[in-house]
Amino acid sequence: MASNSGGGNLRQCADSELSTGDFVVKEPEATEMARRALGAELAAYRSAAGFSQARLAQLTSYSRSTIANVETGRQKVPRAFWERADTALRTGGVLAGAHDEMEASLRLHRQATAREFGAARRARARSADDPANAHALEHENDDGQSLHLDLLDLRRIDLGPDARSGQIEDGYTDAAEGPSARRVHPGDVIRLRGMCEQLKDIDNAHGGGAALPMTMWYLRHETPPLLSDVTSGGPLDRALIDVIALFWLDAGWMAYDAAEQQLATQNFTRALRLAHDVGDRLLGARVLAALSHQAIYHGHVRHAIDYAQAARAATRIIATPRTVAMLAAMEACAHAAAGDVASCYTALGEAEQAVTLIRAQPEPQGLDFDEGGYWGHAARAYRDLGRLAEAEQCAQKSVGLCLPAHSRTRAQRYAIHAAAHLRMGEIDAAAAAGEHVVREAWNLHSSHVFGEVAKLARELAGYKTPVAADFLDQARELLEARGSQATSAATRS
Repeated sequence: MASNSGGGNLRQCADSELSTGDFVVKEPEATEMARRALGAELAAYRSAAGFSQARLAQLTSYSRSTIANVETGRQKVPRAFWERADTALRTGGVLAGAHDEMEASLRLHRQATAREFGAARRARARSADDPANAHALEHENDDGQSLHLDLLDLRRIDLGPDARSGQIEDGYTDAAEGPSARRVHPGDVIRLRGMCEQLKDIDNAHGGGAALPMTMWYLRHETPPLLSDVTSGGPLDRALIDVIALFWLDAGWMAYDAAEQQLATQNFTRALRLAHDVGDRLLGARVLAALSHQAIYHGHVRHAIDYAQAARAATRIIATPRTVAMLAAMEACAHAAAGDVASCYTALGEAEQAVTLIRAQPEPQGLDFDEGGYWGHAARAYRDLGRLAEAEQCAQKSVGLCLPAHSRTRAQRYAIHAAAHLRMGEIDAAAAAGEHVVREAWNLHSSHVFGEVAKLARELAGYKTPVAADFLDQARELLEARGSQATSAATRS
């Protein structure tokens, strides 16, 4: 290809190419992949919302052909498109955020390419005087450092305004005080995964209030030095980002259980962005399921359904039976909260069928959903639909299948059991189940479990049976001992 007379000034030729005079450089492969993935994500959200391409075109003031091209990754559109899509689909800004990260990566690629060709030109010029200089400069940038035409530049991930300011509202510092940045080693991934599992075990056994402070400290002090050296987007870098995304997801659940709802949303959002960056759609779907659960808690039922359906649509082809079971069960709970009996039963049937296909091997993302999880979700769904006998039966099954170390889960399932008995007028059975909740709660720092105890105590306060009186004494002792945390939980329940 002939060189330009102007010495090869850098210019953008098209969406997918850069001209440098002597060379035409395509966008990095990861950017093209990210554009296709973002388009697929748009299609998933649109499908979950029940919109046709034509309807979304009307809502965004773009043409239907533009929607079709964007969804297949064939067309680049400005940020305004993604903002309008976020508004129309009620995604909370996820699509525009992903677009910003993709554009930041592309800008870095262009800058690096320009520096590389600038260095090459200087090398050629110097080689005329001293040929030995040419090889030394060929692969260096203006700072004399090796170039990395990266697949992902995760140092530019935007973790939100609170992270940029160095503080988040719970008071944790965002500054890294650990060792300085260095190259990621396989041992780092193993160490992070092990710590993630250990902290998750603490969360399951003792509640989010116990595990959250340690988890947030670790994320904000130990992971930034590792993230700062992620540049190549190779398998090791992707494995590192994947485990950190899972870490943030767990931190979101912990914050949710500790009644730190704003922090929970921030953590879920961080996890979703990181999962998107490494193309882990299964983990991204788990984050959407978590957001669906949180939306039910806040009474945002339509959002809960949207999140759950988007998670299933995005993973319909690649989901394992365990993932299908978890996502379908979560969608069933969202439909139950909306009072949609038919849709709830359909989703529960799909979840039950998937449970029968679960194999023994663990999931890559550490998902531990099992038959007990299915019955627990079914119990919640039947309770919200007012099908109390079914709720009691499912809760009883779920309690029996609960893992020994999962104190919070067992307490929550006993609470559903108690609520079902109470609504059927079985006072002593409800109080007896409530005593199980209290016994588990002594081992926990869980705002949600304390709230369940307080709610059950209020509902049983008018009954004078000996079993109810015993429960009320135990509940009062627990709530008084737990102090302000239990008081605030009681106020919210």
